[in-house]
Amino acid sequence: MTLKLRLLLAIIPLVVVSIIVMGGMSLKIAIDNADAALNQSAQEKLNSQNTQTEALVDNYFSTVESQLRTKANDIMVVEAAKKFVDAFNGYTSERGLLSASQDDALTQYYTSDFANKYADSNPTPLSNVSSLVNNLDDTARTLQYDFIAGSTFPIGGKDGLYDLNNGTSYADVHSRYHGSLHQFLQEFGYYDIFIADIDTGNIVYSVYKELDFATSIASGPYADTGIGHAFAKAKNTAEKGKVSFSELSSYLPSYNALAGFLSTPIFDGNTPVAVLIYQIPLDRLNAVLTHNDDWKNSGFGDSGETYMVNPDGTLLTESRFFVEDKRGYLDIISTTMPTVAKAVEVRGTSVGIQPVNSISAKEALAGNTGFKVIEDYRGVEVFSMYAPIEIGEYTYGLIAEIDTSEALAAVAKISDELITSTIIEFVIIVGIAVAIGIFLANKLVAPLNEVGDMCEELSSGDGDLTIRLKPSGIPEIDRIVQPFNTFIGQIRDIVANVKQDAESLASASEELSAITEQSETTTVQQRDMTHQVATALEQLSASITEVAQSTQDTQQFSSGAHTSLKENMERADMAADNIKLLVQLIRDSSRIITSLQGEVNQITSVLNVITSIADQTNLLALNAAIEAARAGDAGRGFSVVADEVRALANRSQENTVEISKIVEKMNDSSEKSVKAMEQAAAAADGGIHLVDLVTVAMDELSSTLDSVQNMTTTVAAATEQQDVTSSSVSSNVGQINEMAHDVEVGARQTSEAAADLARIANRASELVGRFKV
Repeated sequence: MTLKLRLLLAIIPLVVVSIIVMGGMSLKIAIDNADAALNQSAQEKLNSQNTQTEALVDNYFSTVESQLRTKANDIMVVEAAKKFVDAFNGYTSERGLLSASQDDALTQYYTSDFANKYADSNPTPLSNVSSLVNNLDDTARTLQYDFIAGSTFPIGGKDGLYDLNNGTSYADVHSRYHGSLHQFLQEFGYYDIFIADIDTGNIVYSVYKELDFATSIASGPYADTGIGHAFAKAKNTAEKGKVSFSELSSYLPSYNALAGFLSTPIFDGNTPVAVLIYQIPLDRLNAVLTHNDDWKNSGFGDSGETYMVNPDGTLLTESRFFVEDKRGYLDIISTTMPTVAKAVEVRGTSVGIQPVNSISAKEALAGNTGFKVIEDYRGVEVFSMYAPIEIGEYTYGLIAEIDTSEALAAVAKISDELITSTIIEFVIIVGIAVAIGIFLANKLVAPLNEVGDMCEELSSGDGDLTIRLKPSGIPEIDRIVQPFNTFIGQIRDIVANVKQDAESLASASEELSAITEQSETTTVQQRDMTHQVATALEQLSASITEVAQSTQDTQQFSSGAHTSLKENMERADMAADNIKLLVQLIRDSSRIITSLQGEVNQITSVLNVITSIADQTNLLALNAAIEAARAGDAGRGFSVVADEVRALANRSQENTVEISKIVEKMNDSSEKSVKAMEQAAAAADGGIHLVDLVTVAMDELSSTLDSVQNMTTTVAAATEQQDVTSSSVSSNVGQINEMAHDVEVGARQTSEAAADLARIANRASELVGRFKV
């Protein structure tokens, strides 16, 4: 893998990862901000809706209180109350008790009409209905029969009876005031209006005539219900204009539907004579909380709603989801609350049945206000704004909610748009990053490629040591370029010196080879001549034995020998001069080779410096790689550069080792040449010494021959002495012959050493000739 590709693979993934991280973080922040903004918007909207709803509820109950207070002070109502109380108390005496058939009809109404209606509105039938009838006193029985069981008006429509026409005072009072009170109830939408005797708690009048009519709410079957509590508060307070509230709870006469009551005393002057009670129309309250079933146009979207929670933890107002999709609502709650689902389905309402156990409901009933993300009574995650709402002395929960899926739907849309824009930006930035990466890679790799090309050219065998790397403008790479140029310059100087010395060595080797060849030729001639002298001496020795026979012959032979001996002495002198010249040339060659050996040692020293520089470069590259590794991904590019530098340093070391081996061979060859020349010089010195001995022997021989020539007369007497002298001369000539042979061998060795030296010089010239200096 090339450095350029490595740099691209290092830069591009780094940029891509950075973009992904930054884009992801930006995307997350944007989505979180959008989510937070929508959360805040939902909170503010729900809070506003809660506040508005609370204001409507407060306003409604304030209106009811005002109407109740006003009505209780109405002179007509005061008069009606007094008359109803009096007429009620005397009704049985005026009308008489029920007959058996009437009593059965009343019981039948309870056990049949009311029980059936109750069963239609509740999941379980009413038990012990007859006990309700049995606990009624005579007045209650007669009035309930006359206005309820004996009335021709249907159940739920008993308010249609205005006049009994039975001649009783109660019938007269009822016909006088019922119309006015009925009209008031219809106009303001109350569920029912009651007048109760403040002393006995008897309900002396009601508009709708349900089973509580004519019973005592102080001690009768409904004393411990909402209406009984409202009456008790009004009676106990006995304060004019004081309005009391009951809790909102199920009420049997209303078929166990939720009912709430407001009460206030009716004063005749300063004397309380009765209690006026309104049964709150929960449908009006429900209309306020359900926004008249028009949630969407009221700003609640597809899943928002407001509702109230009773202190017992059940819905006080209708669920939107029950109103809009009864079947879907029942399917949801039937999976976790089948009993509740059945009750809601039978009664046709979720009010007072659907439990609300959410954190918001509990917090609101505890008197706290806040905003949370919770699961609502359906098990669906919602934004929930909760607050307590006071109705009289009772605390209820007021909750505004909307499904988080709807409230945060805009976040999904924003997320999709942000993701799309982020991907587009990612592609653009990655394209730019790739272009920048390629540019930077080319910028960084170009100087390194130049170094590589130069090293490849140097290692190819035709290296040009005159070329230099150009500064790249990158400080880190220029730190390599400058020492590398210096290194190449030093190599050039060394190669130039070696080349010059090799040329001198080659020239000296050629001259030494020529001289050695000449010395070898002279030595061969000397050997031949000494061989001839030896032959002559043998002949002389043979002649000496015949000296006694022919002195004349001896004289002639002595003259010839004297002449031949002079010629040999001249030739010996010439051989001595040639050998001396050979010794001088060998010593000159030895000095040249010694000088060459010094140059080789200098090359070795320079190579040691180059090797040290390469080692330091390698160490610096290793340190750079270590530092790049410490830097992690950010230093990955420099790690690659450090690896390339280290590779270059290793290649420099390898080339240096190759040159060092060549220089070492040159050094060995120089040492061998010096030793060979020293041996040749020693052999030549021995040859000179032998020639001197031959010269001395020849001088002695000449003297002997002169003595022989001068003493021919005494030849016979000196024959034995001549024989000894001849043997000595023959022995000396043999030694001269052997010395000449040794000189010949030394000359041949010198010639071979000179040839080796020439080959070394040529090899050195060939090696340095590979470089251009």
